[in-house]
Amino acid sequence: MTTGVIGCYGAVGRALVRRLPGPLRLGGRDLDRVRQTARPGDEAVAVDLCQADRLARFCAGCDIVVNCAGPSARVQDTVAQAALRAGAHYVDVAGDQLDHARLSALAGGRSAVLAAGMMPGLSALLPRALAQGAGRPVRLVAHAGGLDRFTRAAALDYVASLSGDYAVPLAAWQGHQVIRGALRPAERVALPHFPGRVSAYPYLSRETERLARTLGLAEVEWWGVFDGERTLRALSGAGDRDAERVAGDLELAARLDGLGRRPYFQLVFDLDGRVLLVRAADGYELTAALAATATREVATGRVPPGAHDAADVLDPGGVLRDLRDDPAVEVLEPSRVPVEEGVL
Repeated sequence: MTTGVIGCYGAVGRALVRRLPGPLRLGGRDLDRVRQTARPGDEAVAVDLCQADRLARFCAGCDIVVNCAGPSARVQDTVAQAALRAGAHYVDVAGDQLDHARLSALAGGRSAVLAAGMMPGLSALLPRALAQGAGRPVRLVAHAGGLDRFTRAAALDYVASLSGDYAVPLAAWQGHQVIRGALRPAERVALPHFPGRVSAYPYLSRETERLARTLGLAEVEWWGVFDGERTLRALSGAGDRDAERVAGDLELAARLDGLGRRPYFQLVFDLDGRVLLVRAADGYELTAALAATATREVATGRVPPGAHDAADVLDPGGVLRDLRDDPAVEVLEPSRVPVEEGVL
């Protein structure tokens, strides 16, 4: 079986290549960097998403194509269409905004797994894993973040994720519905399971809204956490500024916040007092971990044909087991340690 990875030398691509068995077909615009990423036996290919013929040649002969290229708002369904037309299965670490019906029609008997990353992806699967065997859950509080670095593509995706198309800033899920303006950003606050004081930004993504409806939750609070004051400030007024400029400010702010410090990224979920924490050196490792699981599930025929979000077709318990077995990921088992009253 031939697996192709596009965007192989980016932060997510490199982390994914480490997790997939070879030989792989690796692609990117800079052939030298592709070759530096390749292991013995891997095939290095120059591919430019703006050149349809090169992209088609890359996908031809692949059984699975995994897209790690970004920013996703620019890539759109370019790689997905090329892969499916070539007769390959498809995995995308982003892609939740793509037209699922259109891709399903193109897929035929092939599978396309979208949103197979950290957010979206693990951000919906891990609460589902926590909810298994918990009866009827009522309230979820999530904190996602830490001291992480931003690549330019990741910064652009993050800025896009805060827009009205993907999320509602400052909103919460209360009384089984979206309440706009329910929460406010906070600086220098103490959060359980985070070292020192951090900044937190509340928002409600479309994925989280779907999760709340699926689990029948009455209340959800979702906070992006930044272990540094510059990063949150860089997002101030993001909706009124040019996305490229905000992304550049975010990239720089995260780098300055991280000077001389050890990076980390973690997802902390409190579901009615049952707590699950998943941590890695950065968010890219967590994204790659889920993408690797999705790729394995597709390869073994456990994903039905058509286009699906990862959270809808991957087994939450199986995903959690894979994270426990991943040497780059730390999982703290669910416990009865609630978020303290009065703490974000």
